[in-house]
Amino acid sequence: MGFFNDNPVIEFFHRITRKPSTIAMWLFAGMICSSTFYLMFMSPPTIDSNLKRKGKDEK
Repeated sequence: MGFFNDNPVIEFFHRITRKPSTIAMWLFAGMICSSTFYLMFMSPPTIDSNLKRKGKDEK
């Protein structure tokens, strides 16, 4: 019985089963933060090839 007394893992799962909306909130917030981080830092800038051609034709 000593395993179940003051065990943070067991308390975490008890909290999840009592408030599943909290987990949904954290998953949603994590998705928003990770997608924002991806868009800000990981995606390379794109160059439109049509604009590139127009610039060469006009000169």
